[in-house]
Amino acid sequence: MKASGYVSSHIQKWHLGGRSNGYPGPLAYGFDFSWRGGPGTHYNDPELWDPADKKRADFNGIWAPLQPNRVSNFPSSHDPKDRYALDEDGRPFDSVLDLSLRWMEKVRQQNQPFFLNFCPSFVHGPFSTRDRKRLEYYCEKMGVPFPTDPGLIAKGMPARQANPYYAAMLDSLDWQVGQLVAYLEATDDPRNPGHKLIENTYVILSSDNGGLEQSPVKNGEGKGQRERITDNTPLRGGKLEVYEGGLRIPFIVQGPQVPAGGVNDTPINLIDMFPTFMAMAGAEPPADDLALDGCNVLPLMQGDADAAVFADGSVRESMFFHHPSPLPSSSIIRKGGWKLLRYYAVGFDKTRPEIQLFKLYNDDGSACDLGESTNLADSHPAKRDELLNELNAWLQATNAPRPYRNPHTQGKRWPGNDRVPEVISRSVDGNHLEVRFETGAARAKIIEAKLVYTTNGSKLLCDSAAYEEWFEAPATLGDGVATAIAPPGMTHGVFYLRDENDYQVNSEWIPPYDGPTGEAGIGVELLKDGYAFRPGLISLIETADSAEANAKQAGQNVVALRKAIHAAKAVVQSEIEEQSYVLAMRALRDAITALDVPEAKLPVLNQFITKKW
Repeated sequence: MKASGYVSSHIQKWHLGGRSNGYPGPLAYGFDFSWRGGPGTHYNDPELWDPADKKRADFNGIWAPLQPNRVSNFPSSHDPKDRYALDEDGRPFDSVLDLSLRWMEKVRQQNQPFFLNFCPSFVHGPFSTRDRKRLEYYCEKMGVPFPTDPGLIAKGMPARQANPYYAAMLDSLDWQVGQLVAYLEATDDPRNPGHKLIENTYVILSSDNGGLEQSPVKNGEGKGQRERITDNTPLRGGKLEVYEGGLRIPFIVQGPQVPAGGVNDTPINLIDMFPTFMAMAGAEPPADDLALDGCNVLPLMQGDADAAVFADGSVRESMFFHHPSPLPSSSIIRKGGWKLLRYYAVGFDKTRPEIQLFKLYNDDGSACDLGESTNLADSHPAKRDELLNELNAWLQATNAPRPYRNPHTQGKRWPGNDRVPEVISRSVDGNHLEVRFETGAARAKIIEAKLVYTTNGSKLLCDSAAYEEWFEAPATLGDGVATAIAPPGMTHGVFYLRDENDYQVNSEWIPPYDGPTGEAGIGVELLKDGYAFRPGLISLIETADSAEANAKQAGQNVVALRKAIHAAKAVVQSEIEEQSYVLAMRALRDAITALDVPEAKLPVLNQFITKKW
């Protein structure tokens, strides 16, 4: 977008970076205006965001839950100075909407085309509202008494929309979008005199997943019980699932040459937005080396096509979904009216077989089994095998990670659990890492190995309370041994091994993400070894030596780098002490990346842009 002359903004919620407000945030991804990571969550334009302005510099706006619970302290003041001052319709002031409107007005006055990625936290939990008037309205509409207790309000899991909190939140989202559109409709386009901004603007509304069906109540009556949130009927499932209720999202478009009231039933995906936004902005087609998974669907929006087409002109016939995390643990292919699901956690949920095949639509396009109630895997073996083979080929081609089985699961022992190899030893020689494990007929064969490492596994390298970030590096698998070279600047590393039954074996104990046998906390504080500090510093010194040679050949000043190398070589000869090793790594990394040499561009040296790192 920037290369096409656009100024861009991302406002509020961001789920592409690290934990909490960690790097990389929106600015690192190329947005011109957005928040900085770290303490304070400040936006990067002092004209629009003044931390001293407690009303306007309120990051969460009206989504912020009421305190101490969701039925207390509703805003009631019409005083303009109040943080949530009510307007004439009883709606509280929303700093998120206010910031978005002020940003659009600023770039409009600068005669710049703009792209706003407006990502409010509505309708994400916790489920509450600051808008008392709307909550009263939906309580009455749904026949629910206005709550006096913060606990359960949608009792008994009714098979309909019966949660007034959720409805009020959705109403607030609708109002936010309406205000943005109203601004576009009422505001002159300085680059097109006599016309309004709306005439030359695409407005797209979508979600990131299907509706959440239920959620535990935080406090009050029924604390801990699950409360009905929304109803996705006739679709099966919801958020965190890979049935249609979790995958399907609303998608509404308004814009130039988009027919009003039109409906297009061609399946698309949010990955299509990258090439579509490029087309809307008049950007040049992507370079040959930029392989896009998505399709430009602008012709679909404008009614000029009835299929999604890749950049090479081929029609997309299949769509793939891969979700290996604990709950869904599945891969999916959609092709024509058919959908096949491959479930990895067989036995964990006895109602879900490994392969599930559903016919969502008939050949004439009419709905068949949108609720995915009938598994046709056994009755249609030819279609099952066709789709499964195509799905498996895609998983292999994209190197899609499969979930691991937890060998320490308590209770029922899954097949192969008694054959999981044990780790025999860990060792390190300079920056060469090694782990040895059991072999033999009584043990399953290890079939995969990789090194998972972090370069900020120290509080001295984190700008905020965010945890460290972990990355993958290749490992070599031999007979009873796996080896790897520590990436430059690695503070800690762990080998991840997979046996032939998909069980996970680590070079040392790592608690599961969730489920049984987990321990309090996560990260390097749980490691007893982790190949800590020295191997990564050795690799970084080697990288620095190479950078020095290249810089000298190019006639660049290497005084600062030489000094950092000399200090680091002294540190690496000493006993491992976190602070001295961390400071040596930081100095080396800074000195290398300050030069115009190939080593300065290594991804491992550019994973973060933070003060401490």
